[in-house]
Amino acid sequence: MYLRDPEPFEFMHWAKRWTYRVPWCLGASAVPSPSLEEVPPVPSPYTGPNYYGAAPLREVIADAHGVEAERVLVSDGTSLANFTVLATVAAAGRRILVEDPTYPVLAQIPAFLGASVARFARRPENGWAPDPEEILRRCDESPDPVAAVVLTRLHNPTGVDVPPRFLERLAAIAEEWDFLVHSDEVYLDFADDPRPAHAISDRFVTTGSLTKVYGFGGLRVGWVIGAPDILRPMKELSLYLAVDGSHLSQATAVKVIRDLERFRRRSRDIAARGHAIAEEWVAGRKDVEWTPPDGGVTAFLRLRRVADTATFAARLREERGVNVAEGEHFDRPGWVRICFGRSENVVREALRRLGEALDEVEG
Repeated sequence: MYLRDPEPFEFMHWAKRWTYRVPWCLGASAVPSPSLEEVPPVPSPYTGPNYYGAAPLREVIADAHGVEAERVLVSDGTSLANFTVLATVAAAGRRILVEDPTYPVLAQIPAFLGASVARFARRPENGWAPDPEEILRRCDESPDPVAAVVLTRLHNPTGVDVPPRFLERLAAIAEEWDFLVHSDEVYLDFADDPRPAHAISDRFVTTGSLTKVYGFGGLRVGWVIGAPDILRPMKELSLYLAVDGSHLSQATAVKVIRDLERFRRRSRDIAARGHAIAEEWVAGRKDVEWTPPDGGVTAFLRLRRVADTATFAARLREERGVNVAEGEHFDRPGWVRICFGRSENVVREALRRLGEALDEVEG
């Protein structure tokens, strides 16, 4: 029997095994879900037209992002949205350029689909900003054409955004070399003035959801936004993958998005309090460094005295009940991703315990 065996998604195995399974969790990636009192009443199931997402949901997503409804494809979360985009561009004989480091599956999906994957660097010494000229050089290094460039905003794992001039230069390169830019913007609404990439160029397709920023991951409502001609094959592929989403979830999502600014304020307040605690903690450590995130609830920390962060993180869980995402998941040993989007007492105590473990390493 012939079966295609995908590369194991080790980060997801880790997340499902350990997130919120220890008392002091810094390993999450989103704000906590709103309480039952904050959630809008569940409406009656929508029974109207549901082509590429319920019509009312596509309309409110479009309004929230300043586009027409024909530019919106509803998906079951950002994960399926990302797969849908990549499946329309990744194939044998094509190259996909993916930022490094990044959320691991964004490189694993195109490889599974038969494309060759090349990486372009986001380096801490440059504030994690990618270099568009490196992408341009990659375009001319192989006879196989570049089909897409893939990046995240805010950057996962660092929480840093890209400079506007980078997106403008990348749009010009994409036009010259005839490729798509896929920007996963599931964290972007944490930013002070979020300008989605699809507003810059029709070469850009963005994905997002109500999960990371808003805490409504259980609804499994995500989307793809792009120009109608680029979205056309993705819409067709969506019928292969899901047919219809949950009418109940999509109807609830309409209510959430109509009140989105209230939920965004809640999430940004959580992020601001956690960021302040993390910033104070990092400032007090000579053995930790970071690039402060531009928004959100995650940050990437370099542990100067720890080379094997996988072993360190395992001991941290076992001995102190603290969970962090070791940098090995992002091909960056010596680093850890933390999430400070929890209650202030949890963040403070978790960082205190992390500091104790680092003191032992130093000793």
